[in-house]
Amino acid sequence: MKDILTRSDRRVAVLDIEASALGSGSYPIEVGLALVRGEPKPIETGARIIRPTASWLRSGIWSPASEAVHGLSLQTLNQHGYDPGEVCDWLNALLGHQVIVATDAPRYDQDWLDRLFDAAGRKQQFTVYHFEVLTHGFCADQHRHLAYLLKRAPIPHRAAPDALRLATKLMEAHLGYPPRTAPMGPTASD
Repeated sequence: MKDILTRSDRRVAVLDIEASALGSGSYPIEVGLALVRGEPKPIETGARIIRPTASWLRSGIWSPASEAVHGLSLQTLNQHGYDPGEVCDWLNALLGHQVIVATDAPRYDQDWLDRLFDAAGRKQQFTVYHFEVLTHGFCADQHRHLAYLLKRAPIPHRAAPDALRLATKLMEAHLGYPPRTAPMGPTASD
């Protein structure tokens, strides 16, 4: 996947997930994406808050410490969250088999995706890679610059802004200047 950011035949997405807690028994509560379509197109972002299933609420873990970090309450999830099936359909429609999906925490994010897709009775149609796969074509200076940019950018702890932070800093290190961004347009599942 060398020089993936310069290939025109593949799209790239950065994914981030917020969860009820860290570790065993936690469940996904928000998924966010930053779609990188290459210059001159802007990086598009979107997110879905996930309504917890009865099973997750019964046997899962809710961490007040995690809630304090991401700011999403159970009440917000229940009132404004999407059904897990709707979130899975949204992800599969946007990502499918042709998008390289990367995250900075693949072990955690894949575990939460597994819980989400299992709860919905859906099959995940995309593969999740470590964020570093997107930097394989970088020279040493670009790697250092990316590390510098990420260190200086605060972590928002919300799914779409976290994904956007990684995607914009990645592209800034790649291009040498900050890319444009835009909210994601409506999709068929909206």
